Amino acid sequence: MEAIDRIINGGILIESVNIVRATMNEADEIKDHLLEDVLEHKRIIMDLRCCEYIDSTFFGALVYAYRRIREQNGIIVILMSDTFIARSFIYRDIKKIFNVYFTIREAIDELNKNNKTLLTTEC
Repeated sequence: MEAIDRIINGGILIESVNIVRATMNEADEIKDHLLEDVLEHKRIIMDLRCCEYIDSTFFGALVYAYRRIREQNGIIVILMSDTFIARSFIYRDIKKIFNVYFTIREAIDELNKNNKTLLTTEC
């Protein structure tokens, strides 16, 4: 999917989805893309701040990738804008599954905290 920018920051993969409407047309591509990334990265931020609309199929692709990364003791979190949330009927469902943040700093701090917890609990 050419509408995704990828940046690695301190071992965290940040995937910025640069499309206004995330629909079933992009769902298969994002799922395949994320499944490849899950093999190499255990901490991923999905930046959906440019998305004004997410349909259930696209959301399902995110959930599928979330389940795969959790099987490998990884984590995916969602970054959203306040304007998206104000108009989103799906936000309630997203919040049930994903940790949702409104700033990149909050998301990175949480993943770094999560990583330190994992490191200290390993044998």
